[in-house]
Amino acid sequence: MGAINRAVRPFFGVSKGPGCAFVEESIGFDWHSGLNWRVRQRSSKCLAEAILGKYGSSGLSADEILEVSTASEDYETGKALSALNLMYEDPASGRIHSVENWFQSAKVFGRCGREFGPYEQLLMVRNPKRYLNTSLDRKTVARNDGDLLFQRTQSEVAGTSLVRFELGGKSFPLVPRSGFYDYLYAQALHQDRNSDLAERICGYRVFTDIMFNPGTGKKRKYNTQARSCAIFVSLTERGLLDEALSGFERFVDLVAYDRPASPDAFLGGTNV
Repeated sequence: MGAINRAVRPFFGVSKGPGCAFVEESIGFDWHSGLNWRVRQRSSKCLAEAILGKYGSSGLSADEILEVSTASEDYETGKALSALNLMYEDPASGRIHSVENWFQSAKVFGRCGREFGPYEQLLMVRNPKRYLNTSLDRKTVARNDGDLLFQRTQSEVAGTSLVRFELGGKSFPLVPRSGFYDYLYAQALHQDRNSDLAERICGYRVFTDIMFNPGTGKKRKYNTQARSCAIFVSLTERGLLDEALSGFERFVDLVAYDRPASPDAFLGGTNV
């Protein structure tokens, strides 16, 4: 049995108050070491118990918390909601790929006045993120030594900065930090092919993603399917989903990233 340590992770609530569509709060819990999904499941259960320990007396119940990954007690739903498994169909071309593939392929990098990307070829690969990651360990680099696409993208993005996203001929900004990811994820979840999943998650009030560790500083991470799910449910409950998905700028306005919600805004109250 692996060691048990303490960890801190964020969780995301469906805001029922004014302001931002989601509530983000970090909380400490017992972390079970190990890579097996069943071990991760124990960690996600401890995270849910920590959330209930703080908010259970205020009306939050265990069946209103969903881990959005294969570490979920509802394994099939958690797996299906992973950005690596949730499929998005491009309305213009009809091509169908995972949200993660579309997201990574849309990245555009800049260096010395030159731009590199978007990378449409990444729609067809597994684990597309590694192609654009310049901080890979030597073993991963060695394993991909014969992959010409890997070698080319690695050489192009070395020393660059991410400057924007481009999808379907449209350009999307980096700010809000998770805006484009949330928008793309919500668009996918709203498509007919994912209607069962969309209906299923609307019964939850809190979403977690046990492997999402935002970190701090320059390497801080922002994108997680847990936040995207909370936003989707909030916009659905407010009757604003169709309007929000009519365009990126409207989506950002209605999510209201710049107006943080009260820490307990996912508990009771009336949607605004």
